Amino acid sequence: MDPNLDHYIDRLQSKFSVVVKKLQNEIMQHRDLPLTGPQFHMLSLIAKERSCNVTYLAEALVVKPSAITVMLDRLVQNGYVERRHDEQDRRAVLLSVTEHGKEVYDKARKKSREVLANYFACLDENEKEVLERVINKFDEVGRLRLKEKEAGEA
Repeated sequence: MDPNLDHYIDRLQSKFSVVVKKLQNEIMQHRDLPLTGPQFHMLSLIAKERSCNVTYLAEALVVKPSAITVMLDRLVQNGYVERRHDEQDRRAVLLSVTEHGKEVYDKARKKSREVLANYFACLDENEKEVLERVINKFDEVGRLRLKEKEAGEA
């Protein structure tokens, strides 16, 4: 490993982990709403698509479809999401956010954005752009590594 890279890893690894945990905790803390952080994330994905299937959610969350069944069941039980059969393919189940789910999602989203706005307020425009580029690069590398892993398993 490159010694310079090793130096950055040592300096940033624990700090990065702590900062991400703090952000996630603040963003996903919806004690006033009966919604967990992962449920909020899943609700967000469904809301953005308006209608989607379990396969889409699993790919977006980088998990197997069976891993999201329990969380999805909870969203349906709480009246945030509804399941319905696709009119073109009755075997396919589509998910959409209910009116109640939209209200809860909008409240949770507003709170999350307020938290992030407080953090971003300490950055100038250049720092925001650099942060966005770095996160996008990490996302690209992660997606590429996942594709390589899946290709190796096939």
